[in-house]
Amino acid sequence: MKRLVFIVEGDTEIILVQNLIVPYLVNLGFQNSMHAQTIITNRKQHKKGGVVGYEKFKNEVTRTLAQGNVIITTLIDFFRLPNNFPGYTENSLQIDQIESAVLQDFQNNSDFIPYIQRHELEALMFSNRSGFELVIDEDEKLQEIDSILSEYNNPEDINNHPDTAPSKRLERIFNYDKTGDGELIFEMIGIENIIEKCPRFSEWLSKIVEKLSE
Repeated sequence: MKRLVFIVEGDTEIILVQNLIVPYLVNLGFQNSMHAQTIITNRKQHKKGGVVGYEKFKNEVTRTLAQGNVIITTLIDFFRLPNNFPGYTENSLQIDQIESAVLQDFQNNSDFIPYIQRHELEALMFSNRSGFELVIDEDEKLQEIDSILSEYNNPEDINNHPDTAPSKRLERIFNYDKTGDGELIFEMIGIENIIEKCPRFSEWLSKIVEKLSE
């Protein structure tokens, strides 16, 4: 039985994987070993996290694949994605082009499922209002959240400028803490709401389920 490894950018992604995605897959009956790991950016200084360039990303995937008996997928943001990624485009509607080019760079390895989140992880938080009710006390600020929710039926569409990325919107509305607030918001939302509202994310999970079912 192959283990499943999620290669991610940072702590909030690890929280999403460990607290929502892994339990979801376990509930579907999969008993594979599953865990998330951040990208090593400086081995000598033991630094991890972030995507600082395609070379370090590729090194992490290659190193993990070399361990054998593993299925690898990724969870990285399109927002501020380094432009040296294969197939790079600034068009968020063409992320599939980047994912396909990355897969080709790994000889279309069937045990590798590249995934880039459109536009960034925080977009998923807008799948349901309930998560924000835990971390925002002021009605006026919750109304700003409501305004965004009503404008975008698909949370993955939220972003039309670097200053309006989901995380930037949250930072303007309240004192958003990526890790602390992120964990609370995701726990309250639950993965079913994210699957229902976010089609790219849902499609990614379906690919993982299909691979684990082989």
